[in-house]
Amino acid sequence: MFKKNNHNFSLIKNNKELDQFLAKIKNKKKFFFDTEFERRSTYQAIISIVVIFDGKNIGIIDCLERNINFKKIFKFLNKKNITLVIHSCRQDLEIFLSAVKKILFTVFDTQIAALFNGYDYRPSYKKLVQDFCKISLDKSLQSDGWLKRPINNERINYLINDVYYLKIIFNKLNNNLVKKNKLKLFNKLIKEEIFKISHEDYPVIFKKRLGNDILNNNNFIKIINFRNKVAKKINLPKNWVFSDKEIIKNIKNTELTFISKNLKNIEIKKLTKLIKKFKKTFNKVS
Repeated sequence: MFKKNNHNFSLIKNNKELDQFLAKIKNKKKFFFDTEFERRSTYQAIISIVVIFDGKNIGIIDCLERNINFKKIFKFLNKKNITLVIHSCRQDLEIFLSAVKKILFTVFDTQIAALFNGYDYRPSYKKLVQDFCKISLDKSLQSDGWLKRPINNERINYLINDVYYLKIIFNKLNNNLVKKNKLKLFNKLIKEEIFKISHEDYPVIFKKRLGNDILNNNNFIKIINFRNKVAKKINLPKNWVFSDKEIIKNIKNTELTFISKNLKNIEIKKLTKLIKKFKKTFNKVS
C-alpha cells in the first residue's frame, strides 16, 4: 500500500491553498477523481471531501472548512477538454450536478470500462486494484462517518489510495478498449449513464410493479416530480417524504393512505389529486 509520504499531496483547507493547487494543475487535461460525502438524512449529499490527482499532484480538499469555496474545483474541472477518471461515477456526478448545470467534461468510468475487459459484472474499486495492481486495499473506512474531523493520517492514506491506483487501472483499461476497437461503444454507454444521472432515472421497482411503460406516463411522472420537489424543499430523503413503496401501494389500492409525517395537508391534497388523475388513465396493474 502506498503511504502518503510517497506523494506530492496537499491537504487544502482555505481558498488560498485551493487557488495555489489549481494553479499547479491548470495545464493538465486528465484527472483522477473521488469524493466522500454523507447522505443519510438529507435530500442532497453533504460534500465532505474532494480528492483529485493529476498524475503527479494529489489535492485533498476539505469541503467542510468555512474558509473555502470548494465549488471552485467543480467549475475548474467542468470543461470540454478535460477528462475525469472515476470509479462508479453515478454519485460523484450527482454531486457535480449540484454545483454545475451540465456535465461538460469527458467521463471515463473504470467500473463500466471493466465490462469490456472480461468482467460480467461491475467490479468494486478494491477488486480492480487487486486484479490490475496486485495490491490488497483496506476499505474499512469506506462507510466511515466522513463528516467527522480531523482528517487524520489514516484517512489521508485512504483518500490517496482511492485516486492513486485509478491512473494504473485507467491506462490498462483504456489500452484494452483501443485494442478491441470498443472505445466508441464505451463512450456511448458513458453518455447514456450521464443522461440518466442528469435526468433522474426512477427506481427499477416502478417498472417491476407497475409495468415497463410506467415511466412514459406523464401523470405518473408528475407524481414522482412533486414528491421529489417536496423532498428537495425540506431537504429530506425522498423516501422519508413519500416512499416508492407507498406510491405503488396508493396506485394499486382503491383507498389512498399517507403515513408520512413530513407531508403537510396541502401537499397530501396535491398528491391525492395527482394520484386520482393518474388512476383514471392507468391500465389495470398485473
